[in-house]
Amino acid sequence: MKKFNQMESNLITDALGFYVAYLESEIKAMEEDGKRSIFAQGFYTQISKELKDKVKTMTKKQKV
Repeated sequence: MKKFNQMESNLITDALGFYVAYLESEIKAMEEDGKRSIFAQGFYTQISKELKDKVKTMTKKQKV
């Protein structure tokens, strides 16, 4: 399997971070409006940590 280079890894983790922040804000807004989400606050944050770790393991190591 082909691994990510450092630029690709950074792009994926940054995009994931922005998307998780957006989803968490949407969940918070729903709760403030009295609606209930099927996902609790922090769910996407936890999943993103696992995905970021997975991306790190699939990234080429830097030559020193």
